[in-house]
Amino acid sequence: MCGIYSIYSEDNINIKSFFESLKELEYRGYDSAGVALVVGPKLKVFKTTRKIKSLEPKLKKDIKTSLILGHTRWATHGTPSILNCHPHYHNGVYLVHNGIVENYDELRKSRYIGNAKLLTETDSELIACIISYFYKTTHSLSKSVNKVGKILKGSNSFLCIDENNLGTLVAYKNKTPLFFGLKDDGSYAFSSDLNAMKENLNKYLSLENNQIIEIKNNICTLFDNSYEPIDKLLVPYKSEVSKSLKNKISKDSITYNEIKSQSKLIPEFFDSFPGVFKQIKNIKKPKNVVIIGCGSSFNSAMLGKLYFEKVSNIPTEIFRPSEFTFFKDNKKTLYIFLSQSGETADICDLLESNKEYFSNSLSIVNSFDSRLVNGTKNYVNLNLGIEKGVAATKTFIGQIVALYLISSYFNGQTSFNTNTFKKAFRSFFSVEKDIKKIAKLFFRYKSFYILGRNYTYPIALEGALKIKEISYIHCEALLSSEMKHGPIALLDKNFPILYFISTDKTTILKEISNLYEIKTRTNNIVLFASSSILNKLGKKFLDEINYIKIPDAQSELVPIFFTLSIQFLSFYFAKLKKIPVDQPRNLAKVVTVA
Repeated sequence: MCGIYSIYSEDNINIKSFFESLKELEYRGYDSAGVALVVGPKLKVFKTTRKIKSLEPKLKKDIKTSLILGHTRWATHGTPSILNCHPHYHNGVYLVHNGIVENYDELRKSRYIGNAKLLTETDSELIACIISYFYKTTHSLSKSVNKVGKILKGSNSFLCIDENNLGTLVAYKNKTPLFFGLKDDGSYAFSSDLNAMKENLNKYLSLENNQIIEIKNNICTLFDNSYEPIDKLLVPYKSEVSKSLKNKISKDSITYNEIKSQSKLIPEFFDSFPGVFKQIKNIKKPKNVVIIGCGSSFNSAMLGKLYFEKVSNIPTEIFRPSEFTFFKDNKKTLYIFLSQSGETADICDLLESNKEYFSNSLSIVNSFDSRLVNGTKNYVNLNLGIEKGVAATKTFIGQIVALYLISSYFNGQTSFNTNTFKKAFRSFFSVEKDIKKIAKLFFRYKSFYILGRNYTYPIALEGALKIKEISYIHCEALLSSEMKHGPIALLDKNFPILYFISTDKTTILKEISNLYEIKTRTNNIVLFASSSILNKLGKKFLDEINYIKIPDAQSELVPIFFTLSIQFLSFYFAKLKKIPVDQPRNLAKVVTVA
């Protein structure tokens, strides 16, 4: 959840460039930030409980350093404070850490800690303390780290240095991602994601579990779990980012940019279907499909279930990884793992717990080099560019497009005419001005229902999540058919309802009846429906509510328009409430601890 970035160089490091890279990791956590840098014979440390940019003035512009550790924190152990901010220190060892020590309580009482006094509430300081314990006998930082790695439980990556030997930097990785890179100028870099280290990156390596890298006097050595030196197989860095990402739309917010960028990215991804089919060509049509995801990915999994069952006639189940059940008979079952980062701990832990069971697997990710991709037999890369806003926007729509394409592939469809959809989708972005007007009417409400059915119910769930995440408004998603079975008791004349009507001909009349039932109890309704549905309702009814017109598109693609509407609405709710849309409280973008 935290972000680590470090540079080790023979020459002086460009501090401005370093901070630009560290800021690229701020989406991973923004409770606090800190740096440690070698200045002459000493190590200097700077910390803040504000954003990374507040650290920059603390460092003199002409400061000279050849080694710097940086960290941005999402708090797991200990409140956000200067005391709990990284880098941490114990008995000569400085450390920046990303992860969680699951056996913290056990180790806290162990002989490795003994009577040592820990000053913070964090599990990170405990790692530094145990390293210093072994260092007394090994006199080697890398050997000490190897011993520590064998007793830590959980997902952990960290970098450490010894204040008495500032020419040595040691890195360790287990489950939590850590990348090592070689820059064009010969300097070394470590980062929690590849994007942050991309500037002038020549080659890189994604460390495997329990590997250690030691840089000593500018000589780099990679060790395996047995502390045996092994070859470093660095691969050339090549960005896969879409050309559409090169043009920024607005400086208003990252999330807003990412919503707007979909006008180009999603049609581009649709047109890339031959590449998607190529990535899954070796997968035989399964007898069953199981889709596994968390958060927004679970909501897209729910829509995927409908696609596989209705488009390709394949029975499909969906699970959150924490609730997955291992079936005895899983022959001819395809397991699809959804994660925008490819690093979601709950999902990766499940996959790695029984790789043989999940041998017929496919991951759908937005990161081509990730823990999930490395663990599955096949993968589809959305290639939508890194998503830095905490709320999933372009990756959510990307996932549902991918699931639709894959379900169509299993139904024998090998070509698509997307021209009608692309035209309607690009034109639909003009809905923003109408959404903004509605947001001004409703942003002060404390609670909402959002109702859907068929293809729109998973979008209702996603919409409720978006409103909670970035607007801090309680919102509950329900099947419109279930309102009469209890939830309607909460309605009074002022209770706000967001109502999605699907285009399913078998349920349209029932969905309209449910709308009328709700209208008798509240006029605070925002209806999202296609032109054909709106025409059925009549002008008198529509004049008494608020509504957004959804294009009359192919039923499987209609959810995309509902999703875009609710993304805009969530954004404007947050903006009107003056909430930090890109970095809402208590959240981080990448969940690398279970």
